[in-house]
Amino acid sequence: MTPHNPNWLERWCIAHLTRAIARVIDVVPQRLDYEGFVAISQQVKQGRSPAAQQQVIAAVFAQVIPPWISTIVRTLFRPTRWVCETNAWFATRLTGWLVGSSDRYWVEVLSPNQTPQRQLSGVRIQKCYYLAQAECAALCINLCKHPTEEFFRNQLGLPLTMTPNFSDYSCEMVFGTPLTPIPPPAIPRCFEQPHLDPCPHVLGSTPGAIAKEG
Repeated sequence: MTPHNPNWLERWCIAHLTRAIARVIDVVPQRLDYEGFVAISQQVKQGRSPAAQQQVIAAVFAQVIPPWISTIVRTLFRPTRWVCETNAWFATRLTGWLVGSSDRYWVEVLSPNQTPQRQLSGVRIQKCYYLAQAECAALCINLCKHPTEEFFRNQLGLPLTMTPNFSDYSCEMVFGTPLTPIPPPAIPRCFEQPHLDPCPHVLGSTPGAIAKEG
């Protein structure tokens, strides 16, 4: 299922990301549309611990975003209100092909000088296409949430918190350090094996985890 009728640039983005993942895990993609992207991401999970899955995506980020760009961004741009709001604005306009429609909302964060401030740097994904199609909490956490947060925080120097909702497939993203810490998302039963509660493929999914796929 393709999220919508993608234009040529969106089709290129889907194919480019699919090829990048395939190169890292050394497989040949069977198709380069959205279904192919979901299928190749499911192969990342097979036989890999949560930490190993996240390492795969870190390698993919390094392919699609050259390290020198990350260095420039991290060096020249502090996580000011303007930087956070600009990233949120771009997120709502450049990720529709991947996760679907989203909009911005106001959040309270700590400024770089540690004072509270309100800024328009929250992003609400109405219904994540990827999560809805993959129906896998582990893929959401290990291939999206944790590696994306780590990339923005460590490579770009911009705090990012992502909070998926596994009931309605929505997701909230906050650029900047939230004034009130956001609790981690509640992990649901395994979508594929509902008797497993919570999903065992998510437990220990922080970097450094050694739990293996069941």
